[in-house]
Amino acid sequence: MTARSEGGINIDVPAHASDVEDAPGAASPEPHGMRGIALVVVCLILLGAIGAMGQQPPSPHAGGTDLNLPQPESKADALSPSPQLTSKDSETVKKKEYITPDLPDPLEKWTRYSGKYFAIGLGMAILVDYDSFSQDANSKQQIGIQDDQWDIRSMRFFASGGIGPKSYRVSYLAAYGFNGFDAPENHKSYWGFTDLFATFPAGKLGALTYGKQKESFAYEMVGDAPYLYQSERNLTPFFTSRNVGLMLANSVFKKRMTYTAGWFNDWYVTGTPFDKSGNQFTSRVTGLLSINEDGSKYFHIAVSGRYAGATNGYVQLRYRPLGNVGDYVIDTGKIPATGQTDFGLEALWNYSSFAIMGEYVRAYVHGTQSANPSFYGYYVAASWVLTGEHHPYDRNVGYARRIIPQRHWGAVEVTAMYGRNDLEDKSIDGGISDKAFLGVNWLLNRRLKLGVAGGVVNLYRGGVDGLATIVQPRIQYIF
Repeated sequence: MTARSEGGINIDVPAHASDVEDAPGAASPEPHGMRGIALVVVCLILLGAIGAMGQQPPSPHAGGTDLNLPQPESKADALSPSPQLTSKDSETVKKKEYITPDLPDPLEKWTRYSGKYFAIGLGMAILVDYDSFSQDANSKQQIGIQDDQWDIRSMRFFASGGIGPKSYRVSYLAAYGFNGFDAPENHKSYWGFTDLFATFPAGKLGALTYGKQKESFAYEMVGDAPYLYQSERNLTPFFTSRNVGLMLANSVFKKRMTYTAGWFNDWYVTGTPFDKSGNQFTSRVTGLLSINEDGSKYFHIAVSGRYAGATNGYVQLRYRPLGNVGDYVIDTGKIPATGQTDFGLEALWNYSSFAIMGEYVRAYVHGTQSANPSFYGYYVAASWVLTGEHHPYDRNVGYARRIIPQRHWGAVEVTAMYGRNDLEDKSIDGGISDKAFLGVNWLLNRRLKLGVAGGVVNLYRGGVDGLATIVQPRIQYIF
């Protein structure tokens, strides 16, 4: 048996078909999978109709005249789930000079090529943390002593670009690196492809992306993780970090609305038989209720849904407050089930240099041996950029991008968040976790960020309250 960990679903994966055994009393995920496929087909038809009605003259750029936003070269590039790499910055942004030296121009030119039918750009992202813990006696009893340690939160190397003529340009991204958050269970050191996909223009429908990519569910997942308002995601029990599948995305009604819908199943990658591997069906619809001319004041809302089929008859939700290190503080254990259905709500309000973000997710587990439990999580996060900049809103994908410092010595941001995950219901005693954090970030230039976040995590499990204090400095460099 091998193990696989994917965000909120952690399951044992047999290496070969002959190793598979049905869990006692577990129902086959096939009926739910067929209904999910039918639902996706219906959604695609409806979304296509919306796209046909709401499509405006195509413009690949994310925010019109806002040069702080990425400047994609094609519609497929604009709608792809690619992170915001510095290679997509506008020429105005690239010419900014900061007190901290940027890369010399020749080096940037050597890592880029753009021709009539092919373009490629090389990049990298490095996030390094030092995680320090302080626990009371109850916390040590609940989860054991947590060791202070360095953590390579992420180290990735990118190749991205386009293939084909400008009339039909296919966008692609290959990201290979070390990433503990996406690592299979029990793999302390993990190197592999975190992203490997191509995005194809699909006319008025938008664009289709196939390959290993993020699922289209929850702001915390689809957004650029290094530039979230909180230093670490809070809703990890309820989504999968990466999966293999097909996703449709589009932006319509003068880029006031985006929609995504996807089907995912990584049976081919893991070696699990297709009928034993869970299908995931996801969707997200965003609405930009208001935005001013320069994009500094906006109000965004969104809804999302996800059905995640069980693999080998089980689902498991669990959470740890940091991305890679420390033990899981709450855990449902393996629940015999056919799958789970998740619903999410999100809202983002930005007023000049101040922003507040909130998100709520509810998961319903379709149990096979007990009453169907439901779990929930939420967070509220705030950002205040003391130097006056703001997170610009990308109307192609429906989330806020990174701050571009406008001053010679950079930009300073202070952040705060509070979140809860409740994995207790019916016969499942997975625990309840509350997390409150404060942070400060110094963006020295468009690539380099220094930050520190700290706060408390309160854990209630088994009738015991435990408290842990965490401090997390971070160095982040993205090229």
